[in-house]
Formats: sequence, C-alpha cells, structure tokens
Amino acid sequence: MSGRTKLWYLKNLDIFSHLREEEYQMLDQHSSMRAIKRGDILYLYGSSDKKLYMLKTGAVKITKLTPGGRELIIDIIKGGSLFGEMAAIEDRERDEAAVVVEDGLLCELSRPDFERMQKMVPGLSIRVTKMIGFRRWKLENKLIDLLYGSVEQRLAKTILNLLDDFAVPHAEGYLLKVKLTHQDFADLIASTRETVTATMSKLKNDGLLEVEGRYLIVRSLERLRKLGEIG
Repeated sequence: MSGRTKLWYLKNLDIFSHLREEEYQMLDQHSSMRAIKRGDILYLYGSSDKKLYMLKTGAVKITKLTPGGRELIIDIIKGGSLFGEMAAIEDRERDEAAVVVEDGLLCELSRPDFERMQKMVPGLSIRVTKMIGFRRWKLENKLIDLLYGSVEQRLAKTILNLLDDFAVPHAEGYLLKVKLTHQDFADLIASTRETVTATMSKLKNDGLLEVEGRYLIVRSLERLRKLGEIG
C-alpha cells in the first residue's frame, strides 16, 4: 500500500472530496478495504448484497446480459470511482456483474452505513444522483453507437473513451494502461473476438495502434477520432 492508509484513499475519491474531517473518520470507521486481483468476481447477476463499492486503485468491468443471453461490458471502472450503487439505494437484486481486470484496492460500505452517510453529509445524495445520471447518459450513448456504428467505428470510439480514464503519455503516443483482452473489446462493442482481432490488425497496419506487452498504444489520436465519428 506504499504507506497510504484507507483514509487517504477515501479522501481521494471524487464523490467524497468535500467531506469534513469527522465525516471522513466515520466513513473510515464503517468501511473495509481489501486487495483485489485480476479475475476476482465482486458480484454476479441476481446477487442480493447491498454494498456500495469504492475502487481505490485498479480497474473493474461492469457487465450486463442482453435478452438473448449475451454478455456486454457496459463500463470499465477506474480507480477513484464508486460502483454498485443501485443495489445500495434500491431494494432489488443486482442486474449486472462486476469483475476485476486490474489488480488494486477496494473499499466496501454497507447499505445502512451508506444511508446514514447520506443523511449526515449535506450534498452527498445530490452527488450520487448526478453520478447515476451521468452513467445512464454514457450507457444511452453507448447503445446509439452499437446501433449505428461499424465495428471499426465502435472499436475506435471505445478506445478513445478508455483513454479518457486510462491514458499514459508514451514516446509513440498514448498508452492505454488497462489490460483488456480481444474478448473484452468484443464484449465492449457487441462484436466477436475474431472480428476484433482482425480489426485490431488493420488498425495496427494502418499505423493507428501498436502493442507493447499486453497494452495498446494509440499512435494517432486525431486519426482515431476521425475513424470513431459515428453519425
């Protein structure tokens, strides 16, 4: 943990950045932190747990099932973000699953303690409502892309969206600092692994992408943006 405490990580979560010291102490007291590893399943479809999850470091993919039973990745959660909030504020089973894609640290808060925090902390409920609204907006835009974009367009736009959260400057451009498989990309854009592999190869041959280990390098943001324009 490099000497950083759970309280330090809590203070660096955007949604809790406005709390008073005594409120941080209460959050620290009622939450628990643990290490997570790539492949760990945090919850599954139909789970009845009522926890709110706060990702300190690492990355987590959130998936949903289509009516036909296909699994789609609807979001990749970065460090410093909350997720799983719907089951913590509504009395229902989870309609999504959460799986770790990058090792990190996770904090958990029970539903009763989260409800107590909302009552005691001015503005927290509004922040949570805005966060939920933003995620719904992202999902709606993703569905539009899936309906109207080609595989190449959807893949380009997905990579660009991921760069917003996981970009690291690189000598060749920007490195996408999250390890995603071709199947993950297929689940992000509602395609097949084989089609994603062929499309990735084309983008590499065209000089837009490069691979370093298990990471992608985007060599031309402008060309990728132009390719990802939908509609």
